[in-house]
Amino acid sequence: MSGRAALALAVLLALAVPAVRAGVPVSQLRQYEDASTLELTTTGRKSGAPRTVTIWFVADERGRLYVQSGKAGTTDWYRNLLKTPAVKIRVGELAMNGVAAPIEDLTEVARVHELFRQKYLRARIAEWIGSETGHGKVVQLGELTQLP
Repeated sequence: MSGRAALALAVLLALAVPAVRAGVPVSQLRQYEDASTLELTTTGRKSGAPRTVTIWFVADERGRLYVQSGKAGTTDWYRNLLKTPAVKIRVGELAMNGVAAPIEDLTEVARVHELFRQKYLRARIAEWIGSETGHGKVVQLGELTQLP
């Protein structure tokens, strides 16, 4: 097969495969993007026990999920995932395993903060009065696989 034919075949195959975010179709994630919160379960850094919080989240145009920690990253759930990045996520009826990855790139952090401001009125109001709400440590929830 020529190089052009191989490239054309690769493009056709890529277009035929539905968009997937590491095992969970983006179309399935999009069903829940308007939900206000998700449940995030981390592993306690001291106890090793599961710890669940209900937290705001956003999804970007590529179906990537993000959460953010307030209090300059001193929340227990944030410190837990720094030690053990494997997490469980539940949004609506969709339950997933994932891997939490703190985002340090300032441009990416600003982009995600803007997604939070767009989605949540409270974050916009907090910004107007100088609050830290909507400006927390950003975490991407990736490598998502659906649980039964």
